[in-house]
Amino acid sequence: MKSYDEYCPIAMGAEAIGDRWTPLVLRELICGSERFSEIHRGIPRMSKTLLVQRLKQLERLGILERRPGPTYHLTPAGLDLEGVVWGMGLWAMQWLFGDPAKEHLDGAHLIWRVRQRIIPERLPQRRTVLRFDFPGASRGKCIWLLLDPEGSSVCDRDEGFDVDLRVTADIVEFMRVWAGRSTWRDAIEAGKLRLEGPRALTRDFPNWFALSPFAESKAAS
Repeated sequence: MKSYDEYCPIAMGAEAIGDRWTPLVLRELICGSERFSEIHRGIPRMSKTLLVQRLKQLERLGILERRPGPTYHLTPAGLDLEGVVWGMGLWAMQWLFGDPAKEHLDGAHLIWRVRQRIIPERLPQRRTVLRFDFPGASRGKCIWLLLDPEGSSVCDRDEGFDVDLRVTADIVEFMRVWAGRSTWRDAIEAGKLRLEGPRALTRDFPNWFALSPFAESKAAS
């Protein structure tokens, strides 16, 4: 790891977490990912080799610890970085963030983020399978989300489960809702989000997920 060779807290902090991809690794750990596969699923365009290196670096710095399994967990020093990571996101929301560009339109990554914000106590009592169709996506045009109060999962291929609710959406508008720049109601009324399934499921769908952690700040701005 290269050093700035400066006796300065900012320089030392940048050396620890300023490498490319490291803030996103921290984001995944803060969001609850523990296994290597889960962390990589949240950062799919990061190579696995580089992820191994970053995890080892964070372990050497005492920011995370590796436990049997193996699983990865933030130490007290790592947990203390949550404010730093979210602060970076809040700054970007105010000064940089707009509607998604073409290179952002990844349906699989979007639904992985949605899965991280599921509210288990609001889910149907039995396993419920959702199919998301994003015709305008650059990647991940068709994604399945298996909702279960005991643990939900995302699939990018048909595993043969019967679909309980089908969601067809303009992915840009879905991302805008997720980011707090639009609402479920507006998306449905504009014909950019269509729900097909039993009435109880179509009615409750918006209540199963919290939006992006930054959506509230956007709504308040």
